[in-house]
Amino acid sequence: MKLRINQLVSLIVFLGFPSIVFSQNVDEIIAKHISAHGSTEKWNKVEALKITGQFTAFSLEKDYTCYKTKSGFYFGDFYLGEERVIESFNGETGWTIDPWQEMDYARNLNSGEVNVFLQKAEFFTPFFNYKEKGHTVEYTGIDTIDGIEVFVLKLTRTNDKTEIWFLNTKTYLEYICKSDWVDFARTLPSETFFDDFRTVDGLVIPFYIERTFWQRSRILQIENVEINPEIDENMFVMPRRKEIEKLMFLQGEWDVKVQVWTRRGTWYDLGKTTSSFQFTSTNMLQENISYDRIFHISKTVNYTYNESSENYRISVFNDLSSSFNVYEGEFNDTAFVFDDTKIIFGDTIKEGNEHIQYSINKIGKDSLIIERKSSMDKGETWNPKDKFTYTRREE
Repeated sequence: MKLRINQLVSLIVFLGFPSIVFSQNVDEIIAKHISAHGSTEKWNKVEALKITGQFTAFSLEKDYTCYKTKSGFYFGDFYLGEERVIESFNGETGWTIDPWQEMDYARNLNSGEVNVFLQKAEFFTPFFNYKEKGHTVEYTGIDTIDGIEVFVLKLTRTNDKTEIWFLNTKTYLEYICKSDWVDFARTLPSETFFDDFRTVDGLVIPFYIERTFWQRSRILQIENVEINPEIDENMFVMPRRKEIEKLMFLQGEWDVKVQVWTRRGTWYDLGKTTSSFQFTSTNMLQENISYDRIFHISKTVNYTYNESSENYRISVFNDLSSSFNVYEGEFNDTAFVFDDTKIIFGDTIKEGNEHIQYSINKIGKDSLIIERKSSMDKGETWNPKDKFTYTRREE
């Protein structure tokens, strides 16, 4: 019986031994991989990189610039053919201006693009401090590619996306990576080839990176790498659409005098309140205002630019009446005028006899007036209803 127990223990140890060696091999390979790149100690001193060079896409070679930070921020400025592409990432979300998508304004990344930007944000190898980042690595053996013997490592990121990395068994530097990439915002498999490794301030970096997917290829030829450059954090801020920038004068905190039009043809003061205008996205400015008009009213007003109709729109939510109304208009010289005379709900113009118009006028450096008017003849004439006089609050 004692012999059988000893045999069982020996079998368990024997079966468990390969996995222990396996784990040690992974750690050893990655340690030598990082050492080949210049050591963990040296990379720990790197807070950011600025990379410049030439980027080839659609057979055209153009200037390339990108910034990367230790915290996972990334900013890229390059060309795809004749079109300039700008992209930014903060480690979790990001945006891009990509004219190939027939958009000349910034848009948010989709999930496939986020996965790609996580890869772009790496200093060059995702194995640097990979455990601290929450990644896992599996060593799957040795293979031969193009006559070169390589270690095969399967990297699984915290988002459960996997990449297969092939490291040269002699140099321990990366040779090829297989991962998901994107082309015109669509996810597809890719292969990335690394070559021309050079030493910059003790750090070993591939100066030639070629990525292929389907029948396309992208080539980055690095010309210069700057260690720990100054970073302008504004480059990571998602830019607003140029049309909505016209509303910048509204942003901020305001004191507001509220007045209503009486039957006598005069303005009656309802008192004062406050208002706040803040940008909530690249194409939306939102106002929150509350005041008493017999009953207490809170309104949320969203200002946007409508691409299809090429005009501005505001939507007004009134929490007292639980109503949500939309108005459209244009900026003319120094005034914005919005109304609902042409707003279509379904297949018909808004039903009912009364139409409403909002106008922003008498715009000064720290003051403006917003008026609300009513029309009973489909916008032929407009009669005053409410007037809001805004004065910028002192900080």
